Amino acid sequence: MRIISVVGFLLVSLASAWGATPVERVLLGIFDSLHEETPTATLLHLNAEMPLNHLGFVVHYHDIRQGLPEPGDLDGVVAVISMLTYDLDDPVHYFRWLDRVSETGTKVIVMGGFGGQMTPAARRSLNRVMGRMGLAIAEGYVPNTLTSRPVAVDPAMIGYEASIDPVPPPHVVVTRAGTGADVALEYETDTVAGPVRSILAATGPGGGYVASGYFIHYDASLDSRRWIVDPFRFFRQALAVPPFPVPDTTTVAGRRLYYSHIDGDGWNNLSQAENHRDPPTSSAQVMLDELIAPYPDLPVSVGFVMSDGDDLLGGGEEARDVARAIFALPQVEVASHTHTHPFLWGFFEHYRREAELELMAREQPVDDMALGERFREAVGLGSGEAERARRRYVAGGSYLPRAYLRDEYDTGKEVGEALRGLEALAPPGKKAALYQWSGNTRPYEAAVRATREAGVRNMNGGDTRFDAQFPSVAYIAPLSRTVGAERQIYAVNSNENLYTDLWTDRFYGQRTVKETFERTGAPTRLRGINVYYHTYSAERTASVTALTAVLDWVRRQSVIPIEASAYAAIADGFFSTRIMQTGALEWRVEDRDGLHTVRFDGMADHEPELAAGSGVMGATRHGGALYVALDPSVARAVVRLRPRAEKAPAQDMAAAGLVESRWRIWDLQRLPCGLTFAARGYGAGEFAWQNLPARPVKVSATRAGAVLAKRIVRPGADGSLSFDLAIDGIEPVLFEMTCTQERYSQ
Repeated sequence: MRIISVVGFLLVSLASAWGATPVERVLLGIFDSLHEETPTATLLHLNAEMPLNHLGFVVHYHDIRQGLPEPGDLDGVVAVISMLTYDLDDPVHYFRWLDRVSETGTKVIVMGGFGGQMTPAARRSLNRVMGRMGLAIAEGYVPNTLTSRPVAVDPAMIGYEASIDPVPPPHVVVTRAGTGADVALEYETDTVAGPVRSILAATGPGGGYVASGYFIHYDASLDSRRWIVDPFRFFRQALAVPPFPVPDTTTVAGRRLYYSHIDGDGWNNLSQAENHRDPPTSSAQVMLDELIAPYPDLPVSVGFVMSDGDDLLGGGEEARDVARAIFALPQVEVASHTHTHPFLWGFFEHYRREAELELMAREQPVDDMALGERFREAVGLGSGEAERARRRYVAGGSYLPRAYLRDEYDTGKEVGEALRGLEALAPPGKKAALYQWSGNTRPYEAAVRATREAGVRNMNGGDTRFDAQFPSVAYIAPLSRTVGAERQIYAVNSNENLYTDLWTDRFYGQRTVKETFERTGAPTRLRGINVYYHTYSAERTASVTALTAVLDWVRRQSVIPIEASAYAAIADGFFSTRIMQTGALEWRVEDRDGLHTVRFDGMADHEPELAAGSGVMGATRHGGALYVALDPSVARAVVRLRPRAEKAPAQDMAAAGLVESRWRIWDLQRLPCGLTFAARGYGAGEFAWQNLPARPVKVSATRAGAVLAKRIVRPGADGSLSFDLAIDGIEPVLFEMTCTQERYSQ
């Protein structure tokens, strides 16, 4: 197996005259919209994009129906990747284009079909591409694999979640061309003409190849999929990119991030939960009393559907009063879950009121009134015009394109007016920060653009699960979906719908979300923790109990609680971050948006230099990776690594580094024998530092000149120091740590 060693990288690096070399992170994903309508529907998005994101790469999708870009226009593209299950209209033209692209040094990764039949012309073009991987497509095809047997299996690459099939799928014959390929899987098959060997998975200097049916095993009887190939290892080898600081979306200030968000569906439903039936209590009120107010240390973003507070169609003033009470809590972030709650966002991209009225008439006829209701109306006991209007304009389910249909749909109202209405319910100065997509969570481009122009983040969709029922990293969603020129950020985890059969059964089901949290946290940290649910989870005792168990579990974890909009800013930052290599093991990291952690995989034996003004606050290690915390107040952070070595005891605080914190930290200043920094967060402030001198340290915390806490603490013999302060950190706190001769007080 080819290994990219740090030593080899240093030799190459030192041979170069270092300028500021951009670290390229973009892959071009090829698809055909005739077969996969949008990027979101592609196998690439559903399977490959997540592991590529984890490795630090961004996938830009290209529909082959729009023509093919000139190879010279692909500056900054690391590789072209495809995962095709169909033939293209003009495969030979595509293969020739691939040849021209790979000739420029851009790598090619083929997972699945090549995109066309192996005619002589197709083989000639493709073999120039495959030859750069150390492979060749031979004449011949193996249709009958009953006599096939593996003759080369790299156990580090093959059998990641599923074993190879004893009777493998039919395949094209691929052989070695020279010695450049690292073969991960090769079969031999007995044929009339003699044994035939074929490579099914390999990487090489020019990219990587895995035959169709050999990268993911799909069990049709269980509707379940699992990776055969280790996708992380395969992509790392196929891309062969030297180590670089990966923008990390899982960790803040050295700790795994946690956030929670609630979609407002069911706000006005009457709760069936015990102790809340008499008097009848709305689900929103139960949610406030049981799931939000008791957890001031766990922030939550609450998305209110504006029409749920409508006087005629929704809950009116009572619904708005509960929203006011929730938004007034300091741990609650104001969020929108739309105005009229669209179910089918695509319907509104080219909206026609006439089409919507036709659907309403078909699904909810105006004169469709039961005989008993007609009689009650006739004798003056009916529900009246107001109730009939409400029935007409409020969908009883997702069979209509949105929940509230009285007014014509308008993107500006759906986004802008909803946000303004929310802020009118919030305390003065508390702004809405997040827009949470409803329904099928597939907004059209203009809707996403409207949230960005309104100055809020957007989120939802993805439906990540990783547990016994969904037993593969293939069920972990990527970070986002592209919508034209806009980007929708996916939620980190699924909500209760996936745990309760769409809210029809097993109302306790969300209790099992902890398994996903554990699997996505170790051995590799793939995601943060996201507790995500709807207001209707407060309808039932089982679901309330499940959520309180999950929230209590979160309280026991070493996490950093942040707002949902802060996570969305981190995810946005993954795509905006620019990395410039400025030395052998030195990089400049900028344009980070809300992202302030970079990760070095397999480099836990290194450490960052903590030079003054570099913007590096410290580092921690997890799962063999080095996580480096960057200072949000430094726009251009410079990360310089060196091998980790034994150090003499620190004489001052100039090299003191953050290990982890429960609060977000910024504006870190290192003094000869002191540190100052600002911080804010939820719950008690917990901080861990390293490389401090072995003498007492005075810690003081102030806000607006008022002293909140003072303490004398002493680092350990190894220079480590941990302390916690039970003070309110929702508003920023200024910390000062200075050397002192005063007596130890912790």
